[in-house]
Amino acid sequence: MADAVALNRWYGTEVGLGAVVDTMAQLRRSVARTASRTWVMTLVAIAVSDDEAYQATQVLRALGAHHPARLLVVQPQPEAVVGAAGIDASVTIYGTEVDGHPLTFDEVSLWVKGEAARHLDSIVEPFTLSDLPVVVWYPASLPAVSEPLLAKASSVLVDTREAHDVAGLIALAGRRAVVDLSWMRLRPWREMVAALFDPPEFRPYARQITSASIAGKGGPRRLLAGWLGSRLGLSKERMELHDARHARVVLRSGSTASFEVAREEGERLVRASAVIDGEIRHHELLPLPDDSLVWSLSEALTHLGRDRVWQQALAAGVAADAWL
Repeated sequence: MADAVALNRWYGTEVGLGAVVDTMAQLRRSVARTASRTWVMTLVAIAVSDDEAYQATQVLRALGAHHPARLLVVQPQPEAVVGAAGIDASVTIYGTEVDGHPLTFDEVSLWVKGEAARHLDSIVEPFTLSDLPVVVWYPASLPAVSEPLLAKASSVLVDTREAHDVAGLIALAGRRAVVDLSWMRLRPWREMVAALFDPPEFRPYARQITSASIAGKGGPRRLLAGWLGSRLGLSKERMELHDARHARVVLRSGSTASFEVAREEGERLVRASAVIDGEIRHHELLPLPDDSLVWSLSEALTHLGRDRVWQQALAAGVAADAWL
């Protein structure tokens, strides 16, 4: 697949939403008529800073050919100075090639200033595609449950990697399908932990786990703790949590067996091992993707339904005081 290139671009300040929608249609008509475009969703990224907006556009652009969506990046600026209220906008039509066929997708960026930033549901409405899902992505913050935009969302994408208070997220998950990119990135660890106990000779050890050590960034280690607690029936007294750059899980069964899944510094691999009576009885390696954010967002867009296991892990992590 070829890299996406800008085919046409427009930028306006203090513009009306109708003008942006009309301009988008005009730009799309101006590109090659042989290029195809089939949308399956409207994907809205809510960025609270220039850095977040830049990162979101780079990621969405990388996914443009894989997940045919209307891409909308919204940067709310409710604290804009008096007189600066309004909307600035840019529209870009990108072209790429997939399996020898030309393809286009459009990207709209909106800077929403002043009071309008408190009504993003109305701002986003003209850009949504009729009868198609609206997916709202918060790259680095958790939405308030009272956020009006959530009423428009079919699914909400968040990232709990640096989250400190997820009470609102638990409430939101009861009303909307919520997908956690941190949970997606932990899938290799979860799958490899479960696979360690697949062999019949190892299964009795899973029923006799005496302690667990979980390391990682705040959100991932809390999710892993909640998941292990809910799956294995481990109380918080039997779990130790440690801060680390990369996730690591060590499970001990009695005094003779330990099971470990970890990523080492400087490696893009997850290693799983089982040691019983001082002997390595199992060892496995799993490569990780080069760009974890692009990969986790791509995975999230193919799993937009409710995930009961994640909800249980999140709730168990809070119940075990792991989020305090």
